Amino acid sequence: MTLLLAVWLLQDFAQLLLMGICMVPDTFLLTALFMALLPNTTKERQTRLVWGAFIGGLIWDLRWTNLPGLTAAIGGGFIGLACFLWQKTPVQGRTPVTFTMMSVGCELFYAGVHFFFWTIPSQTAMRQFVVQQLMAVPVIIFFSWLFWKVSGRNG
Repeated sequence: MTLLLAVWLLQDFAQLLLMGICMVPDTFLLTALFMALLPNTTKERQTRLVWGAFIGGLIWDLRWTNLPGLTAAIGGGFIGLACFLWQKTPVQGRTPVTFTMMSVGCELFYAGVHFFFWTIPSQTAMRQFVVQQLMAVPVIIFFSWLFWKVSGRNG
């Protein structure tokens, strides 16, 4: 949980530096997803990560957005859904490609819901959305590579 707190603070600092330019990708949520789907992660740890994502999202909402609970619901809900789907996936299917697809889905869903609730002109919002997704590509590639390295050692 200390790692999640550090990532949340780094994401908050990056958002502060890039305010008015673009929205940063949700590295906090992607870190929680990575930690929850690692090989040998227990269900108890996954439950703690769901709550960690919820609390981190709630603090993010209180810090940045005008709709408290939205990011918390997205974060906790998506990590919970990902853990459920991961448990239902056969062990042979828990590959880095599956993890990458879940990460992309997580980022697109997170940003898409926020895009829907933004109260700024649509052209500006679309630019922010596109830039955020382009910035998320290296983050997702990094986590997918890390997952590949870790799952290769354990599998």
